Amino acid sequence: MLKDIQITEQPVCACVPLDFPLTLRCKAQGPTKLYYQWFKQRESTCREIPGATQPDLHIHARQTNLYICRVNDKNQRILFSNWVKVKVLKDIPFGAIPPDWNGKPIIVTEPVSAHLTSRDAARLCCYAMGLPAPEYQWYHNGLCLPHKREKEIKIKSVRQKDSGSYLCHVSNVHGERWSEPAELTIEDDIILQASPSPSVCPGLTPGHRYFATGKVALLIGNNGYLNHPNLLAPMVDVFELSVLLRRLGFCVISLVDLTQEEMVLSIRQFLQLLEKGVYGLFYYAGHGYECSGRNYMVPIDAPQPYRPENCISVQRILQQMQDRKTALNVVLLDTCRKWYNSDCALSKVIPLKPWGNTVYGYATSENAEAYEVQDEAFSSGIFMTYLKKHILKEQKVTQMLDEVLEDIGRDPLVTGKQVMEIKHSLKESRALTDKICFSGSEQLDRTVWDQRTKIPKQVVKFSCGVEVELRFKVVFSNLIHTFAKLTQTPPHLSDVRIILYKPTDSGEFSNNRVDPVDSLLTMEEDGEEVDYMLRLCSLQKYKNNIIINIDLHCTILDTGERVQETLEEIIPIPWIARLRNNRNTYVERNQTNGAAAKASIPSLQSQLDSMSIDKEPPPAHHLPNAVESPCSSQSKSSSEPEENDEGDILPVL
Repeated sequence: MLKDIQITEQPVCACVPLDFPLTLRCKAQGPTKLYYQWFKQRESTCREIPGATQPDLHIHARQTNLYICRVNDKNQRILFSNWVKVKVLKDIPFGAIPPDWNGKPIIVTEPVSAHLTSRDAARLCCYAMGLPAPEYQWYHNGLCLPHKREKEIKIKSVRQKDSGSYLCHVSNVHGERWSEPAELTIEDDIILQASPSPSVCPGLTPGHRYFATGKVALLIGNNGYLNHPNLLAPMVDVFELSVLLRRLGFCVISLVDLTQEEMVLSIRQFLQLLEKGVYGLFYYAGHGYECSGRNYMVPIDAPQPYRPENCISVQRILQQMQDRKTALNVVLLDTCRKWYNSDCALSKVIPLKPWGNTVYGYATSENAEAYEVQDEAFSSGIFMTYLKKHILKEQKVTQMLDEVLEDIGRDPLVTGKQVMEIKHSLKESRALTDKICFSGSEQLDRTVWDQRTKIPKQVVKFSCGVEVELRFKVVFSNLIHTFAKLTQTPPHLSDVRIILYKPTDSGEFSNNRVDPVDSLLTMEEDGEEVDYMLRLCSLQKYKNNIIINIDLHCTILDTGERVQETLEEIIPIPWIARLRNNRNTYVERNQTNGAAAKASIPSLQSQLDSMSIDKEPPPAHHLPNAVESPCSSQSKSSSEPEENDEGDILPVL
């Protein structure tokens, strides 16, 4: 039996648009029947609300007010709830919010960048609606500002240490949002990248302000899905983009049709190539979706229906790119941004570091689809159709993408259906065309890179005297074409034919699917005719070197006899096969550690998670105990809320 009154549910603060209907609730339990009375305070006047004698108080928010509820019983026991503030944003009409809004924060005022001089005053604002009222947490250059937990930041006199990028994280129990980055630049705090000598960087003129110590790109295109509709454009788009990026000096890793495991491993390999000063570019085309500002890529083996744990988080990749101290990070997503499974939990990731070096290019806007266009036998994404027209231009990467956006906006095929979106925190005029000045590491030297990825031609000699030259074209990092050409035919033979194939008993993965883009991808670079072509795909699945058979069919002129001879040829395993080798090495290493041999291999997502260091969330701001009188000075000082007084801050993106 209770002896005292206990409040079991406290009312919560709210920040809502004008005339928004909401309910404040205070529930309590006690030894006898309880009675409720609500009070409202505006400025210095506290008044009883006539008729407000129920646990629920229904109001239409028209003015910003403070509310409190008194609970008492017939024995004169009295207890007051916490003060709550209902903040009304009068500039935001009630009709401006989504009809199905559940109270998740909506940022209505973004912080604005500013260029200042020393000792100027600075003020950054971020206003958000939310039910409960959202919490605010500011970050400066990736670091949490523990005492900056209000909707405004005021700096009376800026110094050089105050320059940089600012982000505001807004959250309540229903979710969280991140503001757009705001850059504060101080006039005497501009530090230019030191220009190297011409001997270190040939071709760099005194007018070049920025340069890269290397350029590397990972391009993934998923066409052939096991449980979802196949796509046509990603393979062509990855191929065309890889050609253009090589012209810009990028070391390109281009991959098609990857499973979840293969995507995780290829991303890990890509991240290992990034280092300080490098320009990193990540491009994905295929099925995907977006939920609450988080983007996911769908591997070809994702089940139907898929969940976030079956997919790859783009935000995690970008976090790791930043951790490598790159000079420029560009992420281009040519995928849909719709999500239909609202019951799935999102993966937790830490906030991106606002270092002013990141560019996001979305092929379409939030909650919209990205389209392909059919051009005779080939398909291409609308985004890539216009990106390839501008990507070679010597201009800041954000300006280049702006021109792509404008071209897509003028395309009548997608008017009202697809609008590109660009997000960035790029504070320097860096371009994909910037010169490369190597820092001493050879792994991103294009000459060394091309030598590693090139497969030298081979000459095969048959016992009858026929010679065949094998040449190889690396179409993608995990797909090559093998061309066979007769280079020598003895005079006693006629009707000589060559056939290339993979042995059916080799135990290796075989994919004989013919895509409509084969005629584009199989063209020899020099245009020379060949006698036979064999397509070798999904090379990341090979455990050892690739073995192919070469069949020779010919006729002996003297006898008219048709003869056949078969030779086996070994093709060196390409660079991408190291994805599997790295995984095997990892397993073998665990199996040699005694008791550790029984440990299971971590899940695929945990492998990617392990590349991040999650930060502990700051402690929640708890309200003081309830007060005895709703209108006393003690009441206001002990429990009256500030602008933020609900929920934990979770620094995740």
